[in-house]
Amino acid sequence: MRPSLFFTTSLSLSTRLRNGARVRAVSLSRQAHTATRQGGTIIIAPDDAERHSASLVLCHGLGDTADGWAEPVQYLASQMPHVKFILPTAPTQPVTLNAGMAMPSWYDIIGLDSRSNEVCNGLDESIDTILGLLEDEVGGDAGGDTCQPIDYSRIVLAGFSQGGALALYSGMTQLRKQSQTGLGLAGIVLMSGYLPRASEFKVAKGSENTPILHCHGEEDPMVLVEATELSKARVSSLVEEMGGKSDTYDVKTYSPLQHSVSMEELNDVSAFLKRAIPPL
Repeated sequence: MRPSLFFTTSLSLSTRLRNGARVRAVSLSRQAHTATRQGGTIIIAPDDAERHSASLVLCHGLGDTADGWAEPVQYLASQMPHVKFILPTAPTQPVTLNAGMAMPSWYDIIGLDSRSNEVCNGLDESIDTILGLLEDEVGGDAGGDTCQPIDYSRIVLAGFSQGGALALYSGMTQLRKQSQTGLGLAGIVLMSGYLPRASEFKVAKGSENTPILHCHGEEDPMVLVEATELSKARVSSLVEEMGGKSDTYDVKTYSPLQHSVSMEELNDVSAFLKRAIPPL
């Protein structure tokens, strides 16, 4: 789903991106970012590679693309000149819930009930995609002029709706490359998201203290606000069993917000990011 935002800028970044081209993003900070496109992925990186000390990967929702989040990320980037933002686009594939219509989707959705949410065909492949992006950041192999190696502890994984579900599941269950240690990310952000495959969800050792921010509209008709507490209960119970902190999963709700993003929510995300990945 493409988020509806309650703010505007003088220019929309998403309308000014061209394949292989560099364009300067509108920035409220002295240190501007530059946006590039690599296939379906948009990268908004600090102009000064030496200031790049943290990264964020943000996954869009069902039926959307990276372009749908270019403008909100532009707003976040204006406040964090040291952060590189990576916006991948999901593969186009049939979605059972939408009568088999093909659209950008991180995995198939067959229904909105909890039992349907256990299937998620295609989720594993999308997790591999996200892990590849994280490993590129850690190895400094992302290409371009801003390819500083970034530790997992300086990376945030975020997403909206289905993309938020992917972020939560990937960030908490997966291991570092050639390691038995969890990713141990700086943080995870869900906006209008939920926990997929809840019954088989396990927290990887090393990720039990990962800070999580779960934002949700109280009037959301697509993913009910109850998903916040259900997701928090499942994740927190496993975290506590592993000896993790009991207060790492923070829920914020917004009224009368529906399946969308508001400025209040985006500012809460910004505050979370400033705590999770402050400048070095």
